[in-house]
Amino acid sequence: MDRRKAVKFLLFAVGATAIAVPAFQWYKNSRQANLSDLVEYKELLDELAETIIPRTDTPGAKDAKVGEFIYKMIMDCTDTKSQNKFLNGLHDIEAYTHFKYGTSFTKCTTEQKEAILLHFEQEGKPRISIWGKIRKKFLGLPFFTTLKEYTVLGYCTSQQGATSALDYDDVPKQFIACMTVGPTKKSWATK
Repeated sequence: MDRRKAVKFLLFAVGATAIAVPAFQWYKNSRQANLSDLVEYKELLDELAETIIPRTDTPGAKDAKVGEFIYKMIMDCTDTKSQNKFLNGLHDIEAYTHFKYGTSFTKCTTEQKEAILLHFEQEGKPRISIWGKIRKKFLGLPFFTTLKEYTVLGYCTSQQGATSALDYDDVPKQFIACMTVGPTKKSWATK
């Protein structure tokens, strides 16, 4: 085989691979999600949410039942691509935890849980470039982005989060568009 044919073949192989890998990811994420697997991860969802918003002097994510909220949001309000990415992300967390620490995520220490979530946050950081926008459009939101969004949304809209962690005023007296919040003042639950 002469050199020109070898170079053409090599370029063809690289091009085919560059097209095949994203196409396979798109196919894998576009098929119907097997949501029956999500039931097995309910305890993991509670632990993930509690690691993101732990209990301090205010209630944590477990107290606000954020795990149930995330479960319902994934089941009912998330598109198919993001459902698949989320399920794959839960599986990846368990696999990474077993590989790194030899146990499940729920049995890890707080420091180990934080290290695991930091790893997945770095891995799933959104890219600002045009390629990142294309990936988001065709492959769905990254796992960790979805997890953080649903955790914060579930916590801030729960009774415990809105009344204990945030400053809740059920009947606002006046509208102040720009107000300085001091170090002892909490953010408003109602905006």
